[in-house]
Amino acid sequence: MAGRLILVLGGTGEAVEIARHLHEPGQCTVMTSLAGVTENPVRPPGLLRSGGFGGARGLADFLCAEGVTAMIDATHPFADRISRNAAHAADLAEVPLLRLTRRAWSRTDEDLWHEVDSIDGAAAWLRDASLPDGASIFLTVGRTRIDAFRAIGRFRFLLRVIEAPDPAVLPPDYEIMLARGPFSESSERDLLRVRNIACLVTRNSGGNSGYAKIAAARSLAIPVLMITRPQTPTGHEAETIDDVLRWAEALVPPRPADP
Repeated sequence: MAGRLILVLGGTGEAVEIARHLHEPGQCTVMTSLAGVTENPVRPPGLLRSGGFGGARGLADFLCAEGVTAMIDATHPFADRISRNAAHAADLAEVPLLRLTRRAWSRTDEDLWHEVDSIDGAAAWLRDASLPDGASIFLTVGRTRIDAFRAIGRFRFLLRVIEAPDPAVLPPDYEIMLARGPFSESSERDLLRVRNIACLVTRNSGGNSGYAKIAAARSLAIPVLMITRPQTPTGHEAETIDDVLRWAEALVPPRPADP
């Protein structure tokens, strides 16, 4: 394993695909690290570890102890803490790092976007929004910061999450929809229409898999409260899985075939 191990910081569909390609016969050994916040994650092929590293220093120690050849940050665009730790750890351990950066969604002339820079900013915007009391708000912002909307009692919230959040952090009037994407544009449009959604609140995660709800909201002229991405560390980046794989192969060429 030593000298031919690539660590993938995962938790996304792209990370699973990267691990699958790297794990093919003749390639390197791949280990995927998950944060451990999801009880039933999609398991990628190859080695798997779960849980934190103890910050950048702990991750750097792990890279050195395991003899990691290269590290790929394929975490969610809003997982900025682990991305910062990964950049620092890569410097400390002198391990090459590539971050997969999905291309952010761009607003079109037909989109009704209101952009804010944080979950708290989204909650503040909603509190003062010129939407009727009792309107249905569709939240697709993950489950870790739902508490930001807890004090807003004038709307009914539809929360789509993979796993249910702690009831203590939920707003007074809510419904939970447990589902894992990707979703089609037609199904998203039906959901927005049937639930009479007055506003979609989401994060600019980018990529193709989550864009269906954006296109559906546009087609129905539903406003979107868009949370912009946090700033990430500078460094080597790639926008596609193919680019990531080419980078990995250049650093860790495939094993030679057995004679």
